[in-house]
Amino acid sequence: MLFDTVAAVLPGARAVRRRLVELGGTASYGEVQECFADHPTTPIPPNKIGGTLTSIRAVRRRVGPDNRSNILEPDDRRRIYRIEPALVEGLKRAFHLADSRPDLLRQEQARGASA
Repeated sequence: MLFDTVAAVLPGARAVRRRLVELGGTASYGEVQECFADHPTTPIPPNKIGGTLTSIRAVRRRVGPDNRSNILEPDDRRRIYRIEPALVEGLKRAFHLADSRPDLLRQEQARGASA
C-alpha cells in the first residue's frame, strides 16, 4: 500500500513526501516551502504546496485501507506536515523501490504540468 501511494501521486507530491520522510516525518510549512521554492528538479511555488499535497489524500482514499491512515496530515494549528511515525520506515523502503523501478511511477501528465 505504501508503494502504491508513492507511485500514484504526481512527482511534486512524491518529492515533498520524500523530503518529509528524510526529515523523520515532520516538518514545518515554512521548511517545506523553502525547500521547494527553488528546488533544482521539482520547484513548487510556496502558494502551490498545499494544492500539490492534496493529491496524497486523494490517492490515500483510492489505495489505502481506510481514510484513517495518516500517510500525510497537515496540522494547521501547529503549522506542520506530519507523517505517522509508524509509516516512516515503510515509506523509506517504498522510495527505495521507486528509485529502482521508476517505470512504475506516475509521471507528469503534460509537459509543464504543475505537480
